[in-house]
Amino acid sequence: MECMSVINTKDKLNTDVFVKYTSDNRKIVKPFLKWAGGKSQLLKEIRQYYPFNKGISKYAEPFVGGGAVLFDILSHYNLKEIYISDINRELINTYLIIRDNPEELIKLLLGYQSEFIPIDNDNRKSYYLNKRERFNDLKINGSVKDNTEKAALMIFLNKTCFNGLYRVNRKRLFNVPMGAYKNPLICDGKNLRAVSDKLKNVTIVCGDYRQSADFIDLRL
Repeated sequence: MECMSVINTKDKLNTDVFVKYTSDNRKIVKPFLKWAGGKSQLLKEIRQYYPFNKGISKYAEPFVGGGAVLFDILSHYNLKEIYISDINRELINTYLIIRDNPEELIKLLLGYQSEFIPIDNDNRKSYYLNKRERFNDLKINGSVKDNTEKAALMIFLNKTCFNGLYRVNRKRLFNVPMGAYKNPLICDGKNLRAVSDKLKNVTIVCGDYRQSADFIDLRL
């Protein structure tokens, strides 16, 4: 298991039941990363199985990944409690930084975007490899104070690497080459701020899926 740390939610919602947003008051949010196995293209089918019209007011996603279903639910429902987890430490760190420190994250991403977009392909490759090396150094040697930079690098690499893949070698080092994107959107500040707002009452856990058992209400 890569990590077992748990970060509890901030203040819980005071409501005892869920509220479905109307088209007038909902804030649409979308995944901030590409992710292998993402379900964005399947949401129309998946929505048919949402249980929230049956009095269910809690939601748990123990393999959150890019969060396509999570963000669809957050865009359409105001639930009593939401729990997400994953064993990928860098992924969960990015969720936490977006929730807790979005403005500093956006500032870093805007810097990367302004530096990366204008340069030619050869210099882009050199820039990308430097950022990848820095990310890997923080993965292995970084401390808590580096978490915002690490999250910014995670997003930058995801937006500029080949096919948005997240792949590591046996040493846990990210090793995906640069992609061939002409004008990648590295910083979507509007969506990041909206995601931050939606995550404020979400319990975010870095750990094994079995940790979600304490959150889930089993019904026989």
